[in-house]
Amino acid sequence: MTEDDRFVMPKELARTYDSGYYEDAADILEQYDRATEYARKHDAGSSATASALDLPRSRLRTWIDDGGKPDPVHAVHTAIDYGWCEVEYDDPEFTALNTLVANVFSGGSIANHHYRPSFALNHRGADSHVIDALELSGAPYEVVERDPDRADEARPTDDGTVLGRVLAVLGAPVGPKAEQHLELPSYLEDAPAEVRETFVYAYLENRATEHEGKDTLHIQEERNQDYLVALANLLADVADGEVSVGDRHIVISADAARNLGTVR
Repeated sequence: MTEDDRFVMPKELARTYDSGYYEDAADILEQYDRATEYARKHDAGSSATASALDLPRSRLRTWIDDGGKPDPVHAVHTAIDYGWCEVEYDDPEFTALNTLVANVFSGGSIANHHYRPSFALNHRGADSHVIDALELSGAPYEVVERDPDRADEARPTDDGTVLGRVLAVLGAPVGPKAEQHLELPSYLEDAPAEVRETFVYAYLENRATEHEGKDTLHIQEERNQDYLVALANLLADVADGEVSVGDRHIVISADAARNLGTVR
């Protein structure tokens, strides 16, 4: 098994903390592991460990003497505990994360200042598939009721910001989607059919519109055109039918929609 067969590697997750305090958070991850392993193995304090490894004692004092963890390390350890790190296509955790990524694109968001995700509940309300995905992921969440003209939201609570960073590593957009040049997650390119299908069905549950007397489905999206084309190609591949792209919309033909089965 190679790293190419796994997703959300620890260094990738750590690097979501780059900029600001950390120039390369992956280095901090490595330094923490080296320092704590040396201190454990040699029963050494921060001063001896800093001298042996040529690292700043001020940094190691927090890690070794006080038992603290830098934010990237805490995030990686938390993700490992949930089973979100180094996931493979056939892992149940990946199924949950793939569904949540689709929901960020089609009915959710990740706040760009703290990475906390939120997911709008679709027409099924409390029975929305995103609830099942959150429960499969293991992440605690709450359902927040909003104004009558706005959909209620499912919001991860404990460790929600770590989940948001994991989804970002997988390719979910961070911040307002309308202001970004979006691309579909790269893991979909070589993914098994069931992974692509899960993403598509989650997307359609949130975004597809039916028209009375027609079997066609319509998706209205204010997104960059190459994203719409890529999404249409994915839909056509999964549906094995014709899908067309217009200006800010996608039309799934009646044959393709029937191949997909009943969306609503």
